[in-house]
Amino acid sequence: MKKITRIALAAMVTAAALPAPALAQDAPADDSLSVTTGVDWSSGDYGTGSDTNILVVPLSLRYKTGNLRVSVTQPWLRIDGSSAIVGNGSGGVIIDPNAPRTIRSGLGDLTIGASYLIPEDSLGFGLDLSARVKLPTASRSKGLGTGKTDVTVGAELSKTFGAITPFASIGYRMPGDPEGIDLRNAWTASGGASIAMGRSVLIASYDYRESTSRLARDSHELFGAVSTPVSDALNLTVYGSAGLSEGAPDYGVGGMITVKF
Repeated sequence: MKKITRIALAAMVTAAALPAPALAQDAPADDSLSVTTGVDWSSGDYGTGSDTNILVVPLSLRYKTGNLRVSVTQPWLRIDGSSAIVGNGSGGVIIDPNAPRTIRSGLGDLTIGASYLIPEDSLGFGLDLSARVKLPTASRSKGLGTGKTDVTVGAELSKTFGAITPFASIGYRMPGDPEGIDLRNAWTASGGASIAMGRSVLIASYDYRESTSRLARDSHELFGAVSTPVSDALNLTVYGSAGLSEGAPDYGVGGMITVKF
């Protein structure tokens, strides 16, 4: 869910017309509640020899108070492709070359996250510390999840130079131990920048994700997004991605709408 997390964050930034962690300067002190939903589509063969198309419709609730943010995200998934691919591929797909092709859909795993921003005026750079817990609410029998709890921790550094904010992040994912599937802890990393264009924000990044399965390849991906406010309470984000390795989808596109209360 890293991509959706970054998009939801960008939406909050532009809706408030102020920067935030990986995208810019200091966070406002007031409390806020926002809801984000949209559509995410990706396609790739992930090294299986046949394309798998994945549709994700997330619903994310995010509360911010001061420099603390708490979020809850529940996606709906539809996977049309190899049954070797578990969930939406987040953190590395699980591959069995002999797995048959299937179509399955349903609710995905529930993710609860929290992050704390130390603003630039405190350290000379922005530091965002985060933790996420993925709860096994998805059906393992359908291949929509592993049936185990995952924990991810991460940190992100950012520094604002006028309208441009470079950022770099690193994360460590600790998946559960599902029966019959050999998973390992894995690293993630991203590097990129955001550019403020009036009240809108342009984001570009390179994203690396180590596979949690020894049967799958690592993911290397380019990501770009534009987030802009439609009104004071409504924000629109559109994005796309291009895979650079077999462990990533060949391409992905999507859009998100955020409503701020």
